[in-house]
Amino acid sequence: MRPGELTLTKRLLSLSALNAGAKVLDIGCGEGQTVDYLNGKGGVEAWGIDLKPGTGERAGERLITGRAETLPFGTASFDAVLFECSFSVIADPDAALSEAARVLKPDGLVYMADLYAPGETAEFPGLPWRIETWETLVARFTAAASNGVTRAGFRVSCFEDHSAELLSWWAGLLFEDGQNSNTNITLPKGFKAGYFLAVLEKEPFTPEGLAKYRKEKREEAVRRARENSPFYREHGGGFINADTIVEQGERMLCVPLGDVARIRTLQSSGSTGAPKRIWFTQGDMERTIAFFSRGMRPLVRQGGTCIAMLSKDTPGSVADLLRRGLERNGVNCVIQGVIQGPEAAETVRETSLQAAGSLCYVGLPAELFWLCRHAPDLHPETVLLSADYVSDSITKVLAEEWGCRVFTHYGMTETCYGLAVQCSAGNFVPCTQRGHHLRPEDYIVEIIDDSGAELPPGQEGEIVITSLKNEAMPLLRYRTGDIGSLITEPCPCGSLLPRLGKIRGRREYLKNRLNIHMLDDLLFALPDIKGYRAALDRDILRLTFEGGAANEKDLSEKLGIEVRVDYGTVLPYGGKRELEISG
Repeated sequence: MRPGELTLTKRLLSLSALNAGAKVLDIGCGEGQTVDYLNGKGGVEAWGIDLKPGTGERAGERLITGRAETLPFGTASFDAVLFECSFSVIADPDAALSEAARVLKPDGLVYMADLYAPGETAEFPGLPWRIETWETLVARFTAAASNGVTRAGFRVSCFEDHSAELLSWWAGLLFEDGQNSNTNITLPKGFKAGYFLAVLEKEPFTPEGLAKYRKEKREEAVRRARENSPFYREHGGGFINADTIVEQGERMLCVPLGDVARIRTLQSSGSTGAPKRIWFTQGDMERTIAFFSRGMRPLVRQGGTCIAMLSKDTPGSVADLLRRGLERNGVNCVIQGVIQGPEAAETVRETSLQAAGSLCYVGLPAELFWLCRHAPDLHPETVLLSADYVSDSITKVLAEEWGCRVFTHYGMTETCYGLAVQCSAGNFVPCTQRGHHLRPEDYIVEIIDDSGAELPPGQEGEIVITSLKNEAMPLLRYRTGDIGSLITEPCPCGSLLPRLGKIRGRREYLKNRLNIHMLDDLLFALPDIKGYRAALDRDILRLTFEGGAANEKDLSEKLGIEVRVDYGTVLPYGGKRELEISG
């Protein structure tokens, strides 16, 4: 009994790509239809297990008799496990999850399709299913102990609701079987159930395991830095910052120059400021590619298209690393480059029309806002905004006008671009503390106050990072200059690991009474505005608007400064967004 049959199976598998050569186990395989389908795919080896398995056409001896709670397979022997309408009928679901975690490889996935209760968990005598709420199911997936069983733990990477297919399927059974005599099931009055597709990822650590891992890796990182870097050999162990990188340069390197695969040069503020150079090895970039691959799974499905409106396609650029990560998921990535002029809207429109499957846009917040206002007819399924601050006003406009789901990403050149991506859990579980999942195996994130003292979870302060695996240029207690907080409460996706809350923006901006973040929040919320420029001329804030209409008196009162507004064309890209100051 499987709603949607093979159509929904294909949809489920498209949520996260199966690599060539993948070994898959279908738990509760029934007649073996999915096992046959997978074995017909190039390079995939599928097995099935059931209390009473069928015969299958391609499966042969790969359909075996057994129980989900005691799988007859070795540890770390499968790349993926499937539960299709089987998890809800397993006698001991916690033991089944524990066994699934055991037989999966460290980066293995669980594909699950099953019933859930839209309201409270329901018990229906005569029905073969255990129909639990989504919250109850997520609690089962976590790393916590349950019923005496301690399992490795999972978090929800992707989720889709397909309750409409469940109703259609059930109506079809009633139409064909009359009173559903073949299944001998009578639905009780008030019966309610939903149907979901989800992909679960194995959590790499428990909170306790993460603390132990980080302690060991941090000691290794410090020891390696002091052995190989002239700067760290002399460094007393305090904080470092951007000025440290500018001043020390190559003295921070821990590898020979011949091992450096990419150097990224960032010009400091002012025409005479010395540049900041960041070095990466191939291994440093590979870890970011793996992070992008994992982090993008909830945003764009296998066979879909991602349009990257970031950097050029230079090897080792952020757009190039994103493309390489997406390719591992079976996603086509088109590098469009930053949005620089009026022709951008038409270029993105043409690319979007040619795209296949699900569509995702990745870019800077103000640029994608400009694109949305100039091309409201575009309708990506998801948008990823990457910046040190993302205004809620921008997020709201994109979600409403494009009808898409909007995520945020936080990273910087110093972390080889990737660091934290917003959890997708808020899309299926209301959550005010959605947060950003970090790279727990690669970085330690601390929050400190002005004195350098570490702040407890929930309190805002400066974000400090320590790299655990950076080969070329380790960062030990690097003050980023960005303001944020840590969240340690369990995430609705099932993760128990700490995550980064909303990033409030640059410390240097927030200390000013008037700053670019404040203006973004206020001005991007104005009806019909397409973009703006801002310049502070002595005691007058001069704004140039494209589109929209503004009340100078109202803006002056809200900002506490005299505001003068002009209207004209505002190009979407002007480099680093800052409040111009003159006079």
